[in-house]
Formats: sequence, structure tokens, C-alpha cells
Amino acid sequence: MTPLGEPARCGGVTVHAGDIVVADEEGVVVVPAADAPQVLADARAKLAKEEAQTLGEWAEAHRARVDAALAAGGFTG
Repeated sequence: MTPLGEPARCGGVTVHAGDIVVADEEGVVVVPAADAPQVLADARAKLAKEEAQTLGEWAEAHRARVDAALAAGGFTG
């Protein structure tokens, strides 16, 4: 067992004290504490961009990302 405050490995990722760990039904992400300010700024910029889109624009962009991911994985329809 790792002592409190020491780095720990989980799922092949080293997590340090102060890192931010976020999990939901889609997965888990670890943000190193030193990167947190930039990650927050990037997330806010993405949110602002998405808020400026209409639902139709967002759906079209989302579908394009899904189609690109499927194509990259060799799935074509």
C-alpha cells in the first residue's frame, strides 16, 4: 500500500498529490497539478465556442468528429 501523499500508479498512470482526477461513465482523466491552469483555460475556451454554436452547428461538428474517428478505425458506412 502506498503511504498517503506519495505518488501512486493506477491503470498505468502515475498520480501525484495535488493532481486532479476526474471520472465519469466515459472514462478517467488525470491532470497534473502543474497543467491545471492551462487545462482550465482550454476548457473555458471550448465551452465558450460551444455556447456560441447553434444546436444544429454543434450536431454537425459532432457528427463529423464521430465519422472521422470511425474512419480512422477502419469503419466505413
